[in-house]
Amino acid sequence: MGYYVKDLTPITFTTSTSNVLVPAELGDLEGLTIFANASSGVFTVQIAPTSDGTFADLQSAGADVTITAPNALVISPVPFRALRLAATYTTSSAVSFPVQGTVVL
Repeated sequence: MGYYVKDLTPITFTTSTSNVLVPAELGDLEGLTIFANASSGVFTVQIAPTSDGTFADLQSAGADVTITAPNALVISPVPFRALRLAATYTTSSAVSFPVQGTVVL
């Protein structure tokens, strides 16, 4: 068994939420890595069962999962069909987060 790491569409945060990574992009990923750049703030990871569903904050051990600069966040496994980032504030310019997915071969 091998693994393949592929680049996904970056998450772009414009005001208070980001674009949504949807099933076509999440596919059968084993893992997902989101990279925060040095100029980003604190963002909460939100997930949904469908791309047009109601989003909820992703939690681990009872706490919301967040990503802060300049860190990376790994989510494995990927048991959801849509993902986005949210913040309690607005940004003055777009913030882009590179994303990579791990696929089991």
